[in-house]
Amino acid sequence: MENRFNLIINPGRYPWFSKELKRLLRYVKGGTVSESASREHFKQLIKEFVASNDSFLLVWGGDGTANLALNTLMNDADDQRRQEIAVGFLRGGSGNGIQDSYEVPKGLSNQVKTYLKSMKDKLTQRVDLLKISYDGIETYGQLFGTGLDARILQARNQNRRTGGDKAPRPGFIPYIIPAIRIVWNNARLLTEPQRLKMMKGRFAFRGTRTNAEFPFDQYTIDTRAPLIELGVRPYFGWYYKICPDVVCNDGLFDVYLFNITSPFRIPFQLYRLWNGQYDRINNWNAKRSLPLIEHYKIKEMEFQSQKDRVFHIDGELKKTDGPIHIEVVSQSLQFLVPQSFHEKFHPIHNNEN
Repeated sequence: MENRFNLIINPGRYPWFSKELKRLLRYVKGGTVSESASREHFKQLIKEFVASNDSFLLVWGGDGTANLALNTLMNDADDQRRQEIAVGFLRGGSGNGIQDSYEVPKGLSNQVKTYLKSMKDKLTQRVDLLKISYDGIETYGQLFGTGLDARILQARNQNRRTGGDKAPRPGFIPYIIPAIRIVWNNARLLTEPQRLKMMKGRFAFRGTRTNAEFPFDQYTIDTRAPLIELGVRPYFGWYYKICPDVVCNDGLFDVYLFNITSPFRIPFQLYRLWNGQYDRINNWNAKRSLPLIEHYKIKEMEFQSQKDRVFHIDGELKKTDGPIHIEVVSQSLQFLVPQSFHEKFHPIHNNEN
């Protein structure tokens, strides 16, 4: 199959980048560059790619755009077609968590050069996805969160621009301001108790000096953790490493229960929280008999029904009163990845050459 590629641009909040991308690719052979006019048009462009004989799909947009691309590919490409194609994501959002997770460089020119090399050398990696089922809906993603982060996203989304697409204001500041306000106004960060049923996995504690694990077929836990995060990629956005132990192709997803009860402790642990240094936080907490950040690696989970539960999938807010079932779909898609990422997953192959 000829290694042709399609680049689909979601201009969104940054339409001037469309012109720059087109300029950078104007002399590159074998490529088709399209600019979407709406969400439905974006999905239609991906469907046209799936129906073609082209090998590679490049997407320029933020985490919401990436999530829409993943879902369209999962729903419209059969198993054989998903074996033939690979998708890569350029930095087109304010957070760019999926791009951070796969070591996509900054700068449009660097990104274009990186992906042209990846296509030429067929640098791909099969990755896992989360399959989330609720209210009769099945959707896919790489991050799921409920609790504090969903509340912050809710507050951020209320701060919308006055013109254009009326979308939430882009950037880091619209997140950090409501985060400070929500944490500051809560003397304790405990939420309502909830029950989690985890299947086919293990508890996986990583410490600075001691590690601990125990496997289970089924483990039910009652928790009041104010933040629960699940992931098959490490970064949320802005290099926030919320799921630091993720391996993108191990057939498991990582679960973190952030048992932080006092908001006054967050400023002192913010650097370590942001950089995923949970081993150091747990080491400090364990010496003082404080709750730990719990970590599990599992295949399935079910959240019990909870009234007005708000959660996010790759930063896109959702809401339900019913149960949520989550499972991993192992190595379901091929991603185009930079050489630096690819080499870490193929050391034996590289040494043989």
